[in-house]
Amino acid sequence: MKIGVLGVYRPQFDQQAAEEASRRVLEAVIEVAQAAVNSKPQWLGMVDEWQAESRLAEMAGRLAENDVIIAVMGTFVGADVVKRVSELAGGALWLWTVTEPRVGQGRLSLNSLCGGLLTNYAFKQSGVSLPMLSGDPDDVLMQKRLRSLLLVEKTHQALRETTIGIVGKHPAGFYPCDYDADQLRQLFGVEIRQIPLQEAFRQSDLSQAEQLDGPYQVVSGLEGWKNVEPAEVQSSLKAELGLRRLIDEYHLTSLTVECWPQYMTEYGGAVCWAMSRLIDDQIMAGCEADVNGTLSMLLCRQLGGQSPFFGDLVHQVQEDRLVFWHCGAAPLSLAGERPRASVHPNRKVGLTLDFALAGGPATVVRLHRDQKGYAIMAIEGDAVQEPLHFSGNTATFRTRRPASKVVEDLLRDGAEHHFSVGYGVEVEDVQSLAVRLGIPVHVY
Repeated sequence: MKIGVLGVYRPQFDQQAAEEASRRVLEAVIEVAQAAVNSKPQWLGMVDEWQAESRLAEMAGRLAENDVIIAVMGTFVGADVVKRVSELAGGALWLWTVTEPRVGQGRLSLNSLCGGLLTNYAFKQSGVSLPMLSGDPDDVLMQKRLRSLLLVEKTHQALRETTIGIVGKHPAGFYPCDYDADQLRQLFGVEIRQIPLQEAFRQSDLSQAEQLDGPYQVVSGLEGWKNVEPAEVQSSLKAELGLRRLIDEYHLTSLTVECWPQYMTEYGGAVCWAMSRLIDDQIMAGCEADVNGTLSMLLCRQLGGQSPFFGDLVHQVQEDRLVFWHCGAAPLSLAGERPRASVHPNRKVGLTLDFALAGGPATVVRLHRDQKGYAIMAIEGDAVQEPLHFSGNTATFRTRRPASKVVEDLLRDGAEHHFSVGYGVEVEDVQSLAVRLGIPVHVY
Protein backbone atom coordinates (compact mmCIF):
# COMPACT_ATOMS: atom_id res chain seq x y z
CA MET A 1 0.00 0.00 0.00
CA LYS A 2 1.39 3.40 -1.03
CA ILE A 3 0.76 6.18 1.46
CA GLY A 4 1.58 9.87 1.02
CA VAL A 5 1.51 12.61 3.67
CA LEU A 6 0.88 16.19 2.57
CA GLY A 7 0.80 19.37 4.66
CA VAL A 8 -1.41 22.34 3.72
CA TYR A 9 -1.22 25.81 5.26
CA ARG A 10 -2.17 29.50 4.93
CA PRO A 11 0.84 31.85 5.10
CA GLN A 12 -0.83 34.27 7.56
CA PHE A 13 -0.46 31.64 10.28
CA ASP A 14 2.73 30.19 11.82
CA GLN A 15 4.35 28.39 8.85
CA GLN A 16 7.19 26.93 10.89
CA ALA A 17 4.82 25.45 13.48
CA ALA A 18 2.61 24.12 10.66
CA GLU A 19 5.49 22.25 9.04
CA GLU A 20 6.73 20.92 12.39
CA ALA A 21 3.25 19.62 13.19
CA SER A 22 2.88 18.07 9.72
CA ARG A 23 6.21 16.28 9.98
CA ARG A 24 5.29 14.93 13.42
CA VAL A 25 2.22 13.44 11.79
CA LEU A 26 4.47 11.95 9.11
CA GLU A 27 6.71 10.32 11.73
CA ALA A 28 3.71 8.76 13.47
CA VAL A 29 2.23 7.56 10.19
CA ILE A 30 5.53 5.94 9.19
CA GLU A 31 5.80 4.10 12.51
CA VAL A 32 2.20 2.85 12.53
CA ALA A 33 2.05 2.00 8.82
CA GLN A 34 5.23 -0.06 8.90
CA ALA A 35 3.85 -2.15 11.77
CA ALA A 36 0.25 -2.42 10.57
CA VAL A 37 0.47 -2.76 6.78
CA ASN A 38 4.19 -3.09 6.06
CA SER A 39 4.33 0.23 4.22
CA LYS A 40 6.71 3.20 4.45
CA PRO A 41 4.78 6.41 3.69
CA GLN A 42 6.38 9.18 1.66
CA TRP A 43 6.49 12.90 2.38
CA LEU A 44 4.80 14.90 -0.38
CA GLY A 45 5.67 18.35 0.99
CA MET A 46 3.90 21.50 2.19
CA VAL A 47 1.35 23.33 0.03
CA ASP A 48 0.71 27.05 0.40
CA GLU A 49 -3.01 27.75 0.00
CA TRP A 50 -2.38 30.79 -2.20
CA GLN A 51 -0.08 28.78 -4.48
CA ALA A 52 -2.05 25.53 -4.27
CA GLU A 53 -3.24 25.29 -7.87
CA SER A 54 0.22 25.43 -9.42
CA ARG A 55 1.89 23.47 -6.61
CA LEU A 56 -0.63 20.64 -6.76
CA ALA A 57 -0.43 20.54 -10.55
CA GLU A 58 3.32 19.97 -10.23
CA MET A 59 2.81 16.99 -7.91
CA ALA A 60 -0.23 15.51 -9.72
CA GLY A 61 1.69 12.37 -10.70
CA ARG A 62 2.85 11.71 -7.15
CA LEU A 63 -0.64 12.28 -5.79
CA ALA A 64 -2.15 9.84 -8.28
CA GLU A 65 0.24 6.99 -7.47
CA ASN A 66 -0.75 6.74 -3.79
CA ASP A 67 -3.42 4.42 -2.42
CA VAL A 68 -3.92 6.78 0.53
CA ILE A 69 -3.12 10.47 0.93
CA ILE A 70 -3.22 11.99 4.40
CA ALA A 71 -3.72 15.75 4.14
CA VAL A 72 -2.49 17.42 7.31
CA MET A 73 -4.29 20.65 8.09
CA GLY A 74 -1.13 22.51 9.16
CA THR A 75 -3.16 25.67 9.62
CA PHE A 76 -6.60 26.91 8.78
CA VAL A 77 -7.21 26.76 5.03
CA GLY A 78 -10.32 26.97 2.88
CA ALA A 79 -11.98 23.76 1.75
CA ASP A 80 -10.97 24.25 -1.89
CA VAL A 81 -7.37 23.18 -1.21
CA VAL A 82 -8.26 19.71 0.06
CA LYS A 83 -11.02 19.36 -2.53
CA ARG A 84 -8.39 19.90 -5.24
CA VAL A 85 -6.18 17.27 -3.59
CA SER A 86 -9.17 14.94 -3.68
CA GLU A 87 -9.59 15.48 -7.42
CA LEU A 88 -5.95 14.58 -8.09
CA ALA A 89 -5.66 11.71 -5.61
CA GLY A 90 -5.45 8.22 -7.05
CA GLY A 91 -6.91 6.56 -3.96
CA ALA A 92 -8.45 7.40 -0.59
CA LEU A 93 -8.05 10.81 1.06
CA TRP A 94 -7.91 11.33 4.83
CA LEU A 95 -7.70 14.54 6.83
CA TRP A 96 -5.67 15.15 9.99
CA THR A 97 -6.05 18.27 12.14
CA VAL A 98 -3.35 19.08 14.67
CA THR A 99 -3.36 20.68 18.12
CA GLU A 100 -2.19 24.21 18.94
CA PRO A 101 1.50 24.40 19.92
CA ARG A 102 0.90 27.32 22.29
CA VAL A 103 -2.08 28.11 24.49
CA GLY A 104 -2.54 31.26 26.58
CA GLN A 105 0.14 33.16 24.68
CA GLY A 106 -1.83 35.37 22.32
CA ARG A 107 -3.07 34.67 18.79
CA LEU A 108 -3.95 31.23 17.44
CA SER A 109 -0.86 29.79 15.79
CA LEU A 110 -2.58 27.29 13.50
CA ASN A 111 -6.39 27.14 13.85
CA SER A 112 -6.21 23.65 12.30
CA LEU A 113 -9.35 22.16 13.83
CA CYS A 114 -11.51 25.01 12.55
CA GLY A 115 -10.19 24.47 9.03
CA GLY A 116 -10.84 20.76 9.37
CA LEU A 117 -14.44 21.31 10.38
CA LEU A 118 -14.97 23.69 7.47
CA THR A 119 -13.43 21.21 5.01
CA ASN A 120 -15.27 18.22 6.46
CA TYR A 121 -18.57 20.12 6.09
CA ALA A 122 -17.85 20.80 2.41
CA PHE A 123 -17.21 17.12 1.71
CA LYS A 124 -20.24 15.98 3.71
CA GLN A 125 -22.49 18.33 1.76
CA SER A 126 -21.26 16.78 -1.48
CA GLY A 127 -22.04 13.31 -0.18
CA VAL A 128 -18.47 12.28 0.69
CA SER A 129 -17.48 10.94 4.12
CA LEU A 130 -13.85 11.91 4.67
CA PRO A 131 -12.00 9.94 7.37
CA MET A 132 -10.65 12.51 9.82
CA LEU A 133 -8.14 12.27 12.64
CA SER A 134 -7.96 15.15 15.06
CA GLY A 135 -5.28 15.41 17.72
CA ASP A 136 -1.68 14.91 18.69
CA PRO A 137 0.02 12.22 16.53
CA ASP A 138 1.83 10.90 19.63
CA ASP A 139 -1.47 10.20 21.36
CA VAL A 140 -2.17 6.47 21.78
CA LEU A 141 -5.81 6.86 20.75
CA MET A 142 -4.80 8.70 17.58
CA GLN A 143 -2.36 5.95 16.69
CA LYS A 144 -4.99 3.30 17.33
CA ARG A 145 -7.43 5.17 15.09
CA LEU A 146 -4.74 5.47 12.41
CA ARG A 147 -3.96 1.76 12.62
CA SER A 148 -7.65 0.94 12.25
CA LEU A 149 -7.99 3.13 9.16
CA LEU A 150 -4.92 1.54 7.60
CA LEU A 151 -6.19 -2.00 8.22
CA VAL A 152 -9.60 -1.09 6.80
CA GLU A 153 -8.05 0.42 3.68
CA LYS A 154 -5.79 -2.61 3.27
CA THR A 155 -8.84 -4.87 3.53
CA HIS A 156 -10.78 -2.76 1.04
CA GLN A 157 -7.85 -2.95 -1.37
CA ALA A 158 -7.56 -6.73 -0.88
CA LEU A 159 -11.23 -7.16 -1.77
CA ARG A 160 -10.77 -5.17 -4.96
CA GLU A 161 -7.85 -7.39 -5.89
CA THR A 162 -9.69 -10.64 -5.09
CA THR A 163 -10.37 -13.31 -7.68
CA ILE A 164 -12.17 -16.20 -6.05
CA GLY A 165 -12.48 -19.60 -7.67
CA ILE A 166 -15.58 -21.70 -7.13
CA VAL A 167 -14.60 -25.33 -7.58
CA GLY A 168 -17.80 -27.23 -8.29
CA LYS A 169 -21.05 -26.03 -6.71
CA HIS A 170 -22.66 -25.85 -3.30
CA PRO A 171 -24.68 -28.81 -1.97
CA ALA A 172 -28.39 -28.93 -2.76
CA GLY A 173 -30.47 -26.94 -0.29
CA PHE A 174 -27.54 -24.85 0.96
CA TYR A 175 -29.12 -21.53 0.02
CA PRO A 176 -26.79 -19.45 2.22
CA CYS A 177 -23.97 -20.43 -0.16
CA ASP A 178 -25.63 -18.59 -3.06
CA TYR A 179 -24.00 -15.39 -4.24
CA ASP A 180 -24.55 -12.53 -6.68
CA ALA A 181 -21.53 -12.12 -8.97
CA ASP A 182 -22.67 -8.72 -10.30
CA GLN A 183 -23.15 -7.31 -6.80
CA LEU A 184 -19.80 -8.64 -5.66
CA ARG A 185 -18.08 -7.01 -8.61
CA GLN A 186 -19.91 -3.68 -8.32
CA LEU A 187 -19.73 -3.33 -4.54
CA PHE A 188 -16.35 -4.83 -3.73
CA GLY A 189 -14.51 -5.38 -7.01
CA VAL A 190 -14.45 -9.16 -6.45
CA GLU A 191 -14.13 -11.35 -9.55
CA ILE A 192 -15.52 -14.89 -9.78
CA ARG A 193 -14.03 -17.86 -11.66
CA GLN A 194 -16.22 -20.97 -11.98
CA ILE A 195 -14.17 -24.20 -12.23
CA PRO A 196 -15.63 -27.71 -12.79
CA LEU A 197 -14.95 -30.19 -10.01
CA GLN A 198 -13.60 -32.67 -12.54
CA GLU A 199 -10.93 -30.14 -13.52
CA ALA A 200 -9.76 -30.09 -9.90
CA PHE A 201 -9.58 -33.89 -9.91
CA ARG A 202 -7.63 -33.84 -13.19
CA GLN A 203 -5.12 -31.35 -11.82
CA SER A 204 -4.71 -33.45 -8.69
CA ASP A 205 -3.96 -36.55 -10.75
CA LEU A 206 -1.01 -34.76 -12.36
CA SER A 207 0.85 -34.90 -9.05
CA GLN A 208 4.07 -36.88 -9.02
CA ALA A 209 5.24 -38.98 -6.08
CA GLU A 210 8.24 -36.73 -5.36
CA GLN A 211 5.95 -33.70 -5.13
CA LEU A 212 4.25 -35.30 -2.15
CA ASP A 213 7.43 -35.60 -0.08
CA GLY A 214 7.09 -32.19 1.61
CA PRO A 215 3.42 -32.61 2.58
CA TYR A 216 4.13 -36.17 3.78
CA GLN A 217 6.73 -34.80 6.19
CA VAL A 218 4.11 -32.51 7.74
CA VAL A 219 1.51 -35.27 7.95
CA SER A 220 3.95 -37.71 9.52
CA GLY A 221 4.39 -35.29 12.40
CA LEU A 222 0.72 -35.62 13.29
CA GLU A 223 -0.49 -37.99 15.94
CA GLY A 224 -2.64 -40.80 14.50
CA TRP A 225 -1.67 -40.34 10.87
CA LYS A 226 -0.87 -44.04 10.45
CA ASN A 227 -4.46 -44.85 11.38
CA VAL A 228 -5.72 -43.16 8.21
CA GLU A 229 -5.85 -45.33 5.08
CA PRO A 230 -2.65 -44.67 3.08
CA ALA A 231 -4.60 -44.29 -0.18
CA GLU A 232 -6.77 -41.61 1.42
CA VAL A 233 -3.73 -39.77 2.73
CA GLN A 234 -2.17 -39.82 -0.72
CA SER A 235 -5.40 -38.64 -2.39
CA SER A 236 -5.72 -35.81 0.12
CA LEU A 237 -2.15 -34.66 -0.52
CA LYS A 238 -2.74 -34.78 -4.27
CA ALA A 239 -5.92 -32.77 -3.79
CA GLU A 240 -3.86 -30.01 -2.19
CA LEU A 241 -1.45 -29.90 -5.12
CA GLY A 242 -4.36 -29.91 -7.57
CA LEU A 243 -5.93 -26.88 -5.93
CA ARG A 244 -2.60 -25.09 -5.94
CA ARG A 245 -2.35 -25.68 -9.69
CA LEU A 246 -5.83 -24.20 -10.16
CA ILE A 247 -4.79 -21.18 -8.10
CA ASP A 248 -1.84 -20.60 -10.41
CA GLU A 249 -3.69 -21.32 -13.65
CA TYR A 250 -6.71 -19.11 -12.89
CA HIS A 251 -4.75 -16.46 -10.98
CA LEU A 252 -6.88 -16.97 -7.87
CA THR A 253 -6.39 -15.22 -4.55
CA SER A 254 -9.06 -17.32 -2.76
CA LEU A 255 -11.19 -20.33 -3.50
CA THR A 256 -14.17 -22.25 -2.22
CA VAL A 257 -14.76 -25.92 -2.94
CA GLU A 258 -17.57 -28.40 -3.33
CA CYS A 259 -15.84 -30.44 -0.67
CA TRP A 260 -18.36 -33.22 -0.10
CA PRO A 261 -19.33 -35.80 -0.93
CA GLN A 262 -17.57 -36.01 -4.32
CA TYR A 263 -14.01 -35.59 -3.08
CA MET A 264 -14.56 -38.56 -0.81
CA THR A 265 -16.88 -40.67 -2.96
CA GLU A 266 -15.32 -39.98 -6.38
CA TYR A 267 -11.75 -38.87 -5.74
CA GLY A 268 -11.00 -40.97 -2.68
CA GLY A 269 -9.72 -38.41 -0.20
CA ALA A 270 -11.01 -35.50 1.88
CA VAL A 271 -10.06 -32.01 0.78
CA CYS A 272 -10.08 -30.76 4.40
CA TRP A 273 -6.29 -31.14 4.65
CA ALA A 274 -5.78 -28.95 1.60
CA MET A 275 -8.09 -26.23 2.95
CA SER A 276 -6.17 -26.12 6.23
CA ARG A 277 -2.85 -25.76 4.44
CA LEU A 278 -4.06 -23.08 2.02
CA ILE A 279 -5.55 -20.92 4.76
CA ASP A 280 -2.23 -20.86 6.61
CA ASP A 281 -0.60 -19.85 3.31
CA GLN A 282 -2.92 -16.81 3.28
CA ILE A 283 -5.12 -18.23 0.52
CA MET A 284 -8.61 -18.19 1.98
CA ALA A 285 -10.24 -21.54 1.28
CA GLY A 286 -13.88 -22.03 2.18
CA CYS A 287 -16.02 -25.15 2.35
CA GLU A 288 -19.22 -26.06 0.52
CA ALA A 289 -18.71 -23.52 -2.30
CA ASP A 290 -19.73 -20.70 0.06
CA VAL A 291 -18.43 -17.56 -1.65
CA ASN A 292 -19.62 -15.05 0.92
CA GLY A 293 -18.35 -17.24 3.74
CA THR A 294 -14.92 -17.37 2.11
CA LEU A 295 -14.93 -13.59 1.67
CA SER A 296 -15.76 -13.34 5.39
CA MET A 297 -12.51 -15.19 6.03
CA LEU A 298 -10.67 -12.72 3.82
CA LEU A 299 -12.02 -9.79 5.85
CA CYS A 300 -10.84 -11.48 9.05
CA ARG A 301 -7.40 -12.31 7.68
CA GLN A 302 -6.81 -8.73 6.58
CA LEU A 303 -8.18 -7.06 9.72
CA GLY A 304 -6.73 -9.49 12.25
CA GLY A 305 -3.50 -10.55 10.59
CA GLN A 306 -4.05 -14.21 11.51
CA SER A 307 -5.59 -17.27 9.88
CA PRO A 308 -9.35 -17.39 10.52
CA PHE A 309 -11.57 -20.39 11.20
CA PHE A 310 -14.48 -21.24 8.89
CA GLY A 311 -17.20 -23.02 10.79
CA ASP A 312 -20.86 -23.68 11.56
CA LEU A 313 -22.57 -22.27 14.63
CA VAL A 314 -23.68 -25.53 16.25
CA HIS A 315 -24.05 -25.31 20.02
CA GLN A 316 -24.52 -23.10 23.05
CA VAL A 317 -22.33 -24.41 25.86
CA GLN A 318 -23.22 -21.91 28.56
CA GLU A 319 -25.08 -18.62 28.72
CA ASP A 320 -21.94 -16.82 27.59
CA ARG A 321 -20.42 -19.38 25.18
CA LEU A 322 -21.11 -20.57 21.66
CA VAL A 323 -19.40 -23.37 19.78
CA PHE A 324 -18.38 -23.12 16.13
CA TRP A 325 -17.54 -26.45 14.48
CA HIS A 326 -16.35 -27.87 11.21
CA CYS A 327 -15.23 -31.26 10.05
CA GLY A 328 -11.44 -30.92 10.16
CA ALA A 329 -10.16 -28.13 7.88
CA ALA A 330 -9.01 -25.61 10.49
CA PRO A 331 -5.54 -24.10 9.93
CA LEU A 332 -2.86 -25.73 12.04
CA SER A 333 -1.68 -22.32 13.25
CA LEU A 334 -4.86 -22.06 15.34
CA ALA A 335 -4.43 -25.36 17.17
CA GLY A 336 -4.98 -25.04 20.90
CA GLU A 337 -3.76 -28.59 21.49
CA ARG A 338 -1.68 -31.15 19.65
CA PRO A 339 -3.34 -31.74 16.23
CA ARG A 340 -4.34 -35.27 15.27
CA ALA A 341 -4.77 -36.79 11.81
CA SER A 342 -8.25 -38.19 11.40
CA VAL A 343 -11.14 -38.95 9.05
CA HIS A 344 -14.25 -36.98 8.17
CA PRO A 345 -16.67 -37.44 11.10
CA ASN A 346 -19.63 -38.32 8.84
CA ARG A 347 -18.08 -39.85 5.72
CA LYS A 348 -15.21 -41.63 7.56
CA VAL A 349 -12.69 -40.70 4.85
CA GLY A 350 -9.33 -38.99 5.54
CA LEU A 351 -7.37 -36.84 5.64
CA THR A 352 -8.86 -34.41 8.17
CA LEU A 353 -7.61 -32.77 11.36
CA ASP A 354 -8.92 -33.10 14.90
CA PHE A 355 -8.16 -30.37 17.45
CA ALA A 356 -9.78 -27.69 19.54
CA LEU A 357 -8.85 -24.16 18.58
CA ALA A 358 -6.82 -21.82 20.73
CA GLY A 359 -8.22 -18.95 22.73
CA GLY A 360 -7.51 -15.28 22.19
CA PRO A 361 -9.02 -11.93 21.19
CA ALA A 362 -11.43 -12.49 18.31
CA THR A 363 -14.58 -11.35 16.54
CA VAL A 364 -16.95 -13.62 14.63
CA VAL A 365 -17.73 -12.20 11.18
CA ARG A 366 -20.13 -12.98 8.35
CA LEU A 367 -20.55 -11.15 5.05
CA HIS A 368 -24.33 -11.41 5.02
CA ARG A 369 -26.62 -11.20 1.98
CA ASP A 370 -30.39 -10.88 1.95
CA GLN A 371 -33.09 -9.28 -0.21
CA LYS A 372 -31.79 -5.80 0.66
CA GLY A 373 -28.23 -6.55 -0.41
CA TYR A 374 -25.00 -7.03 1.51
CA ALA A 375 -24.21 -6.28 5.15
CA ILE A 376 -21.64 -7.42 7.70
CA MET A 377 -22.57 -9.34 10.84
CA ALA A 378 -20.16 -9.27 13.78
CA ILE A 379 -20.36 -11.07 17.12
CA GLU A 380 -18.35 -9.43 19.93
CA GLY A 381 -16.36 -11.59 22.31
CA ASP A 382 -13.24 -13.73 22.63
CA ALA A 383 -12.20 -17.23 21.66
CA VAL A 384 -11.58 -19.35 24.74
CA GLN A 385 -9.64 -22.59 24.79
CA GLU A 386 -11.73 -25.56 25.85
CA PRO A 387 -11.48 -29.30 25.12
CA LEU A 388 -12.69 -30.47 21.72
CA HIS A 389 -16.50 -30.57 21.83
CA PHE A 390 -17.07 -32.63 18.67
CA SER A 391 -14.74 -34.56 16.35
CA GLY A 392 -13.20 -32.28 13.76
CA ASN A 393 -12.47 -28.75 14.94
CA THR A 394 -14.30 -26.61 17.47
CA ALA A 395 -13.81 -23.00 18.49
CA THR A 396 -15.46 -21.94 21.73
CA PHE A 397 -16.46 -18.29 21.67
CA ARG A 398 -17.36 -16.25 24.75
CA THR A 399 -19.96 -13.63 23.85
CA ARG A 400 -20.29 -10.18 25.41
CA ARG A 401 -24.07 -10.48 25.55
CA PRO A 402 -26.04 -13.54 26.69
CA ALA A 403 -25.35 -16.26 24.14
CA SER A 404 -29.04 -17.16 23.88
CA LYS A 405 -29.85 -13.56 23.00
CA VAL A 406 -27.12 -13.52 20.34
CA VAL A 407 -28.58 -16.64 18.73
CA GLU A 408 -32.09 -15.19 18.96
CA ASP A 409 -30.98 -12.00 17.19
CA LEU A 410 -29.06 -13.91 14.52
CA LEU A 411 -32.21 -15.92 13.78
CA ARG A 412 -34.26 -12.73 13.67
CA ASP A 413 -31.90 -11.24 11.11
CA GLY A 414 -31.70 -14.39 8.98
CA ALA A 415 -28.02 -15.15 9.52
CA GLU A 416 -26.34 -17.82 7.43
CA HIS A 417 -24.98 -21.01 9.01
CA HIS A 418 -21.30 -20.39 8.20
CA PHE A 419 -19.19 -17.86 10.10
CA SER A 420 -15.57 -16.84 10.24
CA VAL A 421 -13.91 -16.69 13.65
CA GLY A 422 -11.48 -13.84 13.14
CA TYR A 423 -8.56 -14.04 15.55
CA GLY A 424 -7.08 -10.64 16.35
CA VAL A 425 -10.05 -8.84 14.77
CA GLU A 426 -11.54 -5.89 16.70
CA VAL A 427 -15.22 -5.19 16.25
CA GLU A 428 -14.56 -1.46 15.83
CA ASP A 429 -12.47 -2.25 12.75
CA VAL A 430 -15.32 -4.32 11.32
CA GLN A 431 -17.65 -1.36 11.83
CA SER A 432 -15.19 0.98 10.12
CA LEU A 433 -14.84 -1.44 7.22
CA ALA A 434 -18.61 -1.50 6.73
CA VAL A 435 -18.58 2.31 6.52
CA ARG A 436 -15.74 2.17 3.97
CA LEU A 437 -17.66 -0.38 1.89
CA GLY A 438 -20.91 1.56 2.20
CA ILE A 439 -22.92 -1.34 3.63
CA PRO A 440 -24.75 -1.83 6.95
CA VAL A 441 -23.16 -3.56 9.93
CA HIS A 442 -24.98 -5.51 12.65
CA VAL A 443 -23.13 -6.13 15.92
CA TYR A 444 -24.39 -8.87 18.27
